[in-house]
Amino acid sequence: QAAWFTSVSDYRIKDNVRPISAVIDDLHPYTYFNRLSGKEDMGFIAHELQEQFPFLVNGEKDGKDYQSVNYIGLIGLLVKELQDLKKKIQKLQARIAILEARK
Repeated sequence: QAAWFTSVSDYRIKDNVRPISAVIDDLHPYTYFNRLSGKEDMGFIAHELQEQFPFLVNGEKDGKDYQSVNYIGLIGLLVKELQDLKKKIQKLQARIAILEARK
């Protein structure tokens, strides 16, 4: 059974809206065994992600409580990176088509 999850995202609650300029190049995704859940998992080490995106991490490294990551917050960054890649691919395909037409 799947749970339904939504996050409030209405424009009326947002200030200082601007395009994402960050990139994922310096992020380090890992696979790992999660001792709390007893399961294999994948994701980020919170304090490493905090260096790039402090607003996506709650808590302090080695603090009293475990740190947590707002993975939903990463979706915008990932979509932006996919869009950038698609644009680059389209440009390369156009160049290839021009080169092939010259043959």
